[in-house]
Amino acid sequence: MEELTWARIFLAITVMVAASISDWRSRTASDAHWYIMGLGGSLLFGMQLVEESAPWIFLACLALISLVFVDLLRDRRGMFEDGVNFAPLLLYVLTIVAYGYLSLEHFGEGRYWTMLTIPLLILFFFLMYQFDVIKGGADAKALIALSLVFPVYPELAGLPALELNDPAALTILPFPVLVLFNGAILTLLVPVGMLLVNLVRRDLRFPLMLFGTRMTIGEAKKKHVWPMERVADGRVRTVLFPRSDEEADWDALREAGVDRPWVTPKVPFLIPLTLAVPFSLLLGNLLLYLMGA
Repeated sequence: MEELTWARIFLAITVMVAASISDWRSRTASDAHWYIMGLGGSLLFGMQLVEESAPWIFLACLALISLVFVDLLRDRRGMFEDGVNFAPLLLYVLTIVAYGYLSLEHFGEGRYWTMLTIPLLILFFFLMYQFDVIKGGADAKALIALSLVFPVYPELAGLPALELNDPAALTILPFPVLVLFNGAILTLLVPVGMLLVNLVRRDLRFPLMLFGTRMTIGEAKKKHVWPMERVADGRVRTVLFPRSDEEADWDALREAGVDRPWVTPKVPFLIPLTLAVPFSLLLGNLLLYLMGA
């Protein structure tokens, strides 16, 4: 099964790197990335189920949950918008019925809990996006696609490098959730990077030097940055954490005599999420390790 694990790793990292590059350059990542990753992951898991001679209902549930994944990504009218949208309604009813049959006939057997984990993870990430815990649509889609790529925790000989007193604690979180947590931890490296850049440039103004850099207004207009300085009531004020829904008024800053404002880069969360995939494979659950589990 190690070959399938490596195939999953290659699929996830390749697609997420491509999507991250796109997101960095244009702040958009095509849904094609997530279709490839999610459906590719389904295919790999299907191959595993066939190899393990799993009953037909396991494959049926996998096919249906894969169609649910596709439905979540595509743009369509609501299920009960302007009448009843029968196609998605039928899909979700069939999925519920199939999982009900799976639970009645094969509860606890073989890959049952793995099959149950996939829709639960999809629902978990979908709700996190709906409640604005996960801010970006691409981030939520990436995590949902990872739920299909890694329905089981990827275990490789010698990994993760960090050892815990209880090895079973490594798999306490489903791998996509671990990627989310480690991605959040990796975002803490941004202030470290900003600090080093500003020390080299000798732009020393605390705490702005931890969250941004200085550049000319001309440069700022061409880059994906938010201003950390705003003009309000005729005065230049500092905004440590700019709101993403506010328009940058570069002309007002220039008129106020600010030629090189402090700005903070718009770093897509998809980038630390991508880094978190190999990070999680190599180091496992860093939070548990720090807690001394």
